[in-house]
Amino acid sequence: MQTVKQRIFTKQFLLGAVLPCLLAVAAGFIARYQLELSDGVTPDYLAGQWPLYAPLNAMTAFCLTLVLFALIGRWSVATGISGLLFTLLALVNYYTRDLHGSALMPQDVLNLGTAAEVMGSYTLRITQTVWTIGLLFVPVLVIAVAQHFLAYGRHKAPKASWKARGVRVLGSAVGIFAILYIGYFSPNPIKPSTTYGWAWQITYYKYGYLAGTIESTGLLMNPIIKPENYSDEAAAEAVQLADGYERTTPEVSEEEYPDIVLILSESFYDFSLVTDLQEDVPFREVTKNMPNSIQGHTISPHVGGGTNSSEYEMLSSNSLMLMPSITPFNWLNLNGANSIVSTLKDLGYATMAAHPYTNSNYRRDTAWHALGFDETHFEDDFPTQDRYGNRPYQTDSATYKDLAALYEAMPEDQPRFTFLVSIQSHGDYDMNDASLDIVHAATDYGDYDGEMDEYLSCMYLTDQAFGELTDYFTQVYEETGRKVIVAMAGDHAPSFVTHVSDASVAEENDLQILQRSTPYIIWANYPLAEAGQTNEQDPLNRMDMCDLAPTLLEAAGLPLTDFYQYLLAMKENVPVMTAGNDYMAADGQTYTYGENEENDAWMYGYFNLEYNNIGTGAKRNQSLFTLPEE
Repeated sequence: MQTVKQRIFTKQFLLGAVLPCLLAVAAGFIARYQLELSDGVTPDYLAGQWPLYAPLNAMTAFCLTLVLFALIGRWSVATGISGLLFTLLALVNYYTRDLHGSALMPQDVLNLGTAAEVMGSYTLRITQTVWTIGLLFVPVLVIAVAQHFLAYGRHKAPKASWKARGVRVLGSAVGIFAILYIGYFSPNPIKPSTTYGWAWQITYYKYGYLAGTIESTGLLMNPIIKPENYSDEAAAEAVQLADGYERTTPEVSEEEYPDIVLILSESFYDFSLVTDLQEDVPFREVTKNMPNSIQGHTISPHVGGGTNSSEYEMLSSNSLMLMPSITPFNWLNLNGANSIVSTLKDLGYATMAAHPYTNSNYRRDTAWHALGFDETHFEDDFPTQDRYGNRPYQTDSATYKDLAALYEAMPEDQPRFTFLVSIQSHGDYDMNDASLDIVHAATDYGDYDGEMDEYLSCMYLTDQAFGELTDYFTQVYEETGRKVIVAMAGDHAPSFVTHVSDASVAEENDLQILQRSTPYIIWANYPLAEAGQTNEQDPLNRMDMCDLAPTLLEAAGLPLTDFYQYLLAMKENVPVMTAGNDYMAADGQTYTYGENEENDAWMYGYFNLEYNNIGTGAKRNQSLFTLPEE
């Protein structure tokens, strides 16, 4: 025992083993800071991670260094490699958050193919944050060099004996176990075991990126969060809140069912919500002034990205607030899922989904078939292939022409449901020469001037194309008498929305809701009962993306499931629920849970219904999600 003590307290051991280990811990603090920078954590949250969660994240990063040290046996090499890996992770996370709207999470591994295609179309800007993350690797290299000289001086590292290797591996394993157990998995861990709420930021910002990632990893097997105090009985009781709901459009007979066209328009957004553009050409003149239409804004689940998240909410009316860490089509089993597709098929509709791009993005072909679409179409079925300048995506005008041909080929003896995900206005927005810009913003956006002008020009083309589409369906009615109702909503704002938003427009949380507020329009080639109506309490007439499908079916005069009636009744009290760990009431104000008992009841009732519909720990009451038998 005396020999061991003597060895521990020798100068050689302290300088050659203990100090390099402590320096590796210091490198862990640098890695932790890089990752928080990449996540866009606000200063208040960053300060709030002390004194517990900042050290926990640093020690979690140190675990990777311990793994490498156990394998390699040299602190300098282990620290250098782990530092490089964390620098790369921070950079990837930065661009993922900047372009996609959410942090890089373990669940994204199934989305790598789509991510690669998306990233290929963007110019990655070297911002101050990127420079800071990269430069923070320099002190890590300095630490690695210092570790080498402390351990070996100018000598070559000696070959370790098998006994020494065993002690090194065992010591590293004990260290990793102690950190993870005390930090995450003990009966009373430093970080609470379950913290995921309605938004990923709540966990990642408060507890740190690595701590949040560990919890997110635990959701891989079951990504759907079970609401507190959930029971199947509570879900059945929730629909009673909607008893007495009076629909705004009378139900029509089966012979009067209109054809339905639902469009998720790529990056369709109105920047006048968050900045004074001072544009020289109106870019939404057609849609804003469309007669016989219902207009407003849907709230997308993410800021600046996440098409598949909006697509899933639009089709299923299931909020991603119960599954904040996933890309739905990649993670959820959609076979037998309840959606607008299943509801319309029950009503006798022929169904089609189309996208003028590859079928591999988000596994759309597989997901759409699982949802029950009768037919799906991708880029080979869109032969027009017109482009706007050098942009590689088919224009909306060309897409609608090809969609018309696909629509006409659908069965004539059934009402038709057509779902389209457009592609024209996908980022990035620096692909054309400035001479091709149609719209120009007079406001100075610095490095984003060119992108803003190209983006607004894309919106102008989207606006004009929608006018062409409505002209086509007007002609369809005149020639065939087929009634058609069309709904179009944007999937999200473009990725640079946070860089050009005027912070004085609204407070932080309200500004984020505005950044998520994408325009929607419902139009028909026959008179709409609610056309032109406005919302006196909320001039933007906002509603959740989950509400669009039931709103559309109600406007079409179709029968409604109990679930859809609940959503429509809730919309009169709580129209927006995907704003984070709060919601927006009918008066346009946001509230946190506990401030209004009546509104809370609507929200909790919805989450119980959603979990009953898709949760693994629920026994689905299918009668709540299908039309009653006549």
